[in-house]
Amino acid sequence: MNTRAYKQAKETDGAGKLLSGFVKALLVAFGLTLLIFLVCSLLLTYTGLKEESIPFTVIITIVLSTAVAGALYARCTGKRGYVNGALVGAVYALVLYVVSLLTAGSFRFSPYIFVLLSIGILSGAFGGIVGINLAAKRRY
Repeated sequence: MNTRAYKQAKETDGAGKLLSGFVKALLVAFGLTLLIFLVCSLLLTYTGLKEESIPFTVIITIVLSTAVAGALYARCTGKRGYVNGALVGAVYALVLYVVSLLTAGSFRFSPYIFVLLSIGILSGAFGGIVGINLAAKRRY
């Protein structure tokens, strides 16, 4: 195999690895979200936990899920952790917003998207920074 064909095959494989890492990070984030929501719903049903705790739980869940997704994707890419983590956090927030619009049945614009997007980007970027540092420690 000549050098040019090898480089082209390597770049194509790298792009596939990055895309699969991105999808994997998002799936882990949504899986974690579903797990936390399931536990919280069981706690709401079978304990004296008040419904006023739901907004706080949602925000904590978004922060944790996007931070984990950002860390996973940053470890996959191995560079620019904050950018890649923020990207995963933004996509997570947008998908979550679209799903909430579809389930609510009304397509009105809400300022909630800016809060959700900000939380997703910031916690995803933080997770990306952590993920890069964890990957760097593993290399040595």
